[in-house]
Amino acid sequence: MKLSILFLFVLGAQASWFGSDTPAYQNWDTQQLTAWLKEHNIPTPSDAPSQQQLQELVKSNWASAQQYSAEQYKAAQDYGSDQYNAAQKTFQNLKDYAFETWDESTLRQFLLDQGVVAPKGPREQLVQLARQKHADWQKTASSLSYVASTGVYGSPSYQASQSVSSVIAQATADVSRKLDDSKDYVYSTWDDNRLRSFLEEKGLIKTKQQVQREEMLQLMHSYYAKVADPVYEAWSDSYMYEWLAAHNLSPSTSSTPPPRTTLLERMKSYYYDVTQKVWNTWSESDMKNWLVEHNIVKSNAQISREKLQKLVADNYLNAEDTIWSSWRDSDIREWLVEHDYVKGDDASKLSREQLVKMINAKYNDVSARTAPYLVWPDARLRAYLRENGLSEDALPTSRPGLLQEARIRYTQTTTRAEALYQRILDALNSGIHIAEDKLWAVLEILTGTKERAAEKAQSAKEWSNEKGKEARASVVSATAEASGKAVKSEL
Repeated sequence: MKLSILFLFVLGAQASWFGSDTPAYQNWDTQQLTAWLKEHNIPTPSDAPSQQQLQELVKSNWASAQQYSAEQYKAAQDYGSDQYNAAQKTFQNLKDYAFETWDESTLRQFLLDQGVVAPKGPREQLVQLARQKHADWQKTASSLSYVASTGVYGSPSYQASQSVSSVIAQATADVSRKLDDSKDYVYSTWDDNRLRSFLEEKGLIKTKQQVQREEMLQLMHSYYAKVADPVYEAWSDSYMYEWLAAHNLSPSTSSTPPPRTTLLERMKSYYYDVTQKVWNTWSESDMKNWLVEHNIVKSNAQISREKLQKLVADNYLNAEDTIWSSWRDSDIREWLVEHDYVKGDDASKLSREQLVKMINAKYNDVSARTAPYLVWPDARLRAYLRENGLSEDALPTSRPGLLQEARIRYTQTTTRAEALYQRILDALNSGIHIAEDKLWAVLEILTGTKERAAEKAQSAKEWSNEKGKEARASVVSATAEASGKAVKSEL
């Protein structure tokens, strides 16, 4: 059991070799960010913090929290599950100061029971050793509780679902490069005179003030690019075309961008920010109406935009129409009949409202209720569908239609990804040592052919060497411990 858990820990580290190192919190909404901070006992501002403020707070504590999780896991690992279980009855109702009242013979017997061979030394030393054993047990109890409550380093199915969800959530990640002031903005091609005239008109530089072109471009970025809404309004034609091409949304196969009006029209349909949720695109009245319709606020309530966004973020995924708008009536009927909640003939007579009410009461798959695409803005849904094979002419015009098509492709992708993950898991878990032949087997699974695997292996060999050594060292250490236990049991 211990080696299985250790293997999952090593596999988690290996996941970053083949995937993205982007922290998960970058795609979290306000509710998820708040929950993480609460779970890790990190205080949040009391005056309705924005999503950006919460994300910065998570970012500043992320590394230390991950390290703490690893240390907790290692504490439980080092202590040993057998030793923990044996000590539980002794320690759970015992305070460390109780050892101060014990005599030497009681202390020695206690330490013998806890695996200390021939405990020796003065009474003070025996007390200190007993207290250390108690502290080790408490640390392990805390670690096991943390693992159980959070799923950290949990079962293979948990690891698979988390990894798959992470991959799919990044399916439409922004793959564009950082913009360059000298060429990627609409003003990048302006001559110095035009730049100066604009900056003087806006009061950003004084008449006849000596400034270099680079300084003027920086001022333009501060004024023009940062206030452009939407952001792509400030982009050059070539950069908009590049963004569309990177997302397989290019309006033509030519290397020359089409007219700017065409590019802007396509960007309006498909551009998204990976941190943006659907409610970020709403007006204040849209958010207020949604909250009123869902009985969260009164119609006469006076609420700031930030507070409106927070309320929507906290409640959006709990709303029935959010979850089930991605299901067609036929999908709901099929699921209810398949799970014997209603007969086929009866299901056909049920209204949409009745179907939603019934499935909402019976459906218990949490992952489906929190699928990332449910909170994507319409533009991101369109981009996702185009990138997953749906033609532009076939794109639905309503949000429920977009969600329904996204759910179909998301489910298909999840199934394929889970199958791939399981094959990799089986290949790596076929023995204790993570040897080169297993890494080759994984590469063959990922690439589809032995020849391609060989190419990938050669190009990745130097890069992954250090991580491979770390993983092997961890497993070899565990193997040595397991071998030692096996020898003892044979003796």
